[in-house]
Amino acid sequence: MPPFVIFLCAFGLLAGSTVKGVAGIGLPLVAVPILTVLVNLNTAVTVTTVPIVASNFVQSFQGGRFLHSVRRFWTLLVPLFLAIIAGTRLLVVLPERVLDTIIGIAVISVPLFLHFSPHIRVTRAHERWANPLIGIGSGLLGGISTFYGPPIMLYVFGMRLTKDEFIPTISLMYTVAGVGMLLGIYANQVATLPEIGVSFLMLIPTAIGMWVGRFVRVQISERRFQQLIVVIYVATGLTFLARAFFG
Repeated sequence: MPPFVIFLCAFGLLAGSTVKGVAGIGLPLVAVPILTVLVNLNTAVTVTTVPIVASNFVQSFQGGRFLHSVRRFWTLLVPLFLAIIAGTRLLVVLPERVLDTIIGIAVISVPLFLHFSPHIRVTRAHERWANPLIGIGSGLLGGISTFYGPPIMLYVFGMRLTKDEFIPTISLMYTVAGVGMLLGIYANQVATLPEIGVSFLMLIPTAIGMWVGRFVRVQISERRFQQLIVVIYVATGLTFLARAFFG
């Protein structure tokens, strides 16, 4: 991989991880569109996978809620892990323009849903049957498009958690999904060993961005926090739809 491309990857991961440090989401939403300026979608997915897993794993321990979240959401985590490995096979089969369209629609659906259904609420009673459905649906979407986040994001948002509860909860789910994605792209030969090596190298800018973002997060209110999440999804969804129809 040429040095300039590696530099672009580092910039994309630095930007994405800074946003993630603030909002708990956003690393692939910001980084992948930047990387696809010079590399194809499969390469962008591979390069971002290790930083995604590492950053989410770290955030899943924030607030001391890791074991509590595992016990509460294991019926989501197991189907999510299995479905994303199975769905990754389609990442190799589908044309990139189709993938861009799927990603754009999936991502842009989050702010639209929040706009038209602002009072959505998920209760503990809903979780008993919704956990496995969200796990399977998010896993298959993630395997096909690499963006497993939108259904999970809507689901966790509906629980009305505070930002300090939201971030470790959603990070645990994204960690499990990221490990499944990593295994899936390796098993289906989406990635090459040099690309995986670059992905490990990208842990450096990711760590810097996470540190900066976490510092910024403590300065913003709950309302600004939720507004930032919506802005991230709108911008990313429009970017992928533009690539699909005009790229």
